[in-house]
Parts: sequence; C-alpha cells; structure tokens
Amino acid sequence: MTFEPRMRGRRFLRPALKKSSKREKQTSNARSYLQTETADPSRMTSGVLNAIDHLGNQRFMLPPFADHFERWLKDLQSLLKEFETQVPQIADESLRKEIGESMRDIQLILAERSKAENAQSHVSNLLQQQLARGEAELAQFEHTYRVQTHEVRKEYERNSQKIHDEIDQLDRRRIEILRKNANIFRRIFRKQDNAIAGTNIALDSRRSKLRDSERNLQDELMKRQEEYATRRQKLITEIDALRQKVREAAMIAEDDAMEKRQEICQRIHIAIASASQRNQTNLGSQTSDS
Repeated sequence: MTFEPRMRGRRFLRPALKKSSKREKQTSNARSYLQTETADPSRMTSGVLNAIDHLGNQRFMLPPFADHFERWLKDLQSLLKEFETQVPQIADESLRKEIGESMRDIQLILAERSKAENAQSHVSNLLQQQLARGEAELAQFEHTYRVQTHEVRKEYERNSQKIHDEIDQLDRRRIEILRKNANIFRRIFRKQDNAIAGTNIALDSRRSKLRDSERNLQDELMKRQEEYATRRQKLITEIDALRQKVREAAMIAEDDAMEKRQEICQRIHIAIASASQRNQTNLGSQTSDS
C-alpha cells in the first residue's frame, strides 16, 4: 500500500496568504468577502470535485486505521462546509440531503470498521502472546531434551568407565594368580585354582553388565528420541496453526475501507455535479425570462 499525506479540503479551495499588516489584513478580508461573493461556481465546483475524488482514492499507510478514519472524515466535512459557504447558490436542499445521508452512511461504516479493528487487535494480541508462549515452550523443550540426553550419556560413560576399571583390576588379579600358580603339575593336570575360577566368574559378570548397560543406554536413547519427536511435532503443529491465525488476523486488519470511502465520495461527487447542473439550468432560465 502507498501512503498519501492527508489533505484538507480547505487547501484545495483557498491559496495560502502571506503575512500582512493590520491595514492589509482589513483590505484582504474585504477582498476575500468580495471574492466569495463573486466566486465562479463552475471553477469552485471543479475544485471541490477534484478534492473529493482525491479523498476517495486516499490510502492509509499502516493499521490501526481508526485515527486515519477520524482525520479523513474531518477533511471531508471541512471541504464540504467550505464549498457550501463559498458557493451557497449550488448547495440546494436536494444536495444538502444527499450529502447528509452520505456522511451518516460513511460515519456508520467507519465507526463499525474501527470497532471491528479494535476487536481484531485484541484477538491479534492474544494470538501473538499464545504464539510467543508456544515458541518459548518449544525452545525450552528442545533445550531440556539436549541437556537430559547429555546427562544420560554422561551417566552411562561414568558407569561404563567404572565397570571397565573393575574388569581391568580383575584381569590383573587373574594374571597374578596365574603367575603364582603356574607350575608344571597344574598345567599338566589342568587343575584350576578356586581363586582363578572366582575371578573369571567376576569378569564374566562385569562384561555382561557392561553389555547390558550399553543396551539399556540405546533403548533409553531411542525411547527418548521417539517421545521427543512426537512432542516436538505436536508443538510445531500448534505453532504453525497460531502463525496462520496471526497472518489471517493481520490481513483482516489491513482493510482501510477504501472501497466504501470511494463509494461515498462518488455519491457526493454525483450529487454536487447534479446540483451544479441544476443551478446552471436555473440561471439559464432566469436569463431567458429576463
């Protein structure tokens, strides 16, 4: 959307005056009065119609538009009031009636639009808050998962290292026993010392425990990964839905009621042009009669 600076009707109908002395002001006031009395209706009508068309095509930069609506209405009212003041012969009863109805219609439309905009703004704020909480929850969930997974791995590594140390100690003990009892008779008859048998059993137990620990780690990591993926996808789906609602709310809020304002300005344009034509017809009839 492009933004056109607001333009009050007064600017279309009256040029800016330079500062002057008191005497010059008195002369200027008199001249202004005479100019009003002798204003060219056709020229004044053309100027006000151009100004009305400009207001009808005016776009507003960004929402909220309530303030823009209020300023736009004041500009239109000021323009029509000055036109009626400067060219009263055109502003007949029919024109005043049409302008009054048009102004009431657009005031009602813009008031309803402002009310809807305020309600939508409230909804948008709630959606933004929900979205922020959802994104924060997702970020916290991912952080917690990484921390907990890291702790699980560290705990496994500590336990694994402890078992490895026990295995190394048992291995050293077994070797020492073998060295002390390594005589020819034992090797020949393959007799196994009770101490060695106990050490071997302890070694097997530790190795089995190490394998179980590794399997438990993999099972727990897989379970955590599945739970993480399910929960994360649920949060992402909720966040995407909220983002879509926020986008839809923003699209609704971008309605600056330009079509309705154009329609009203076209109605006023047609009413003024018709009033001007009636005035010219009446003037022509008076001239013919005289």
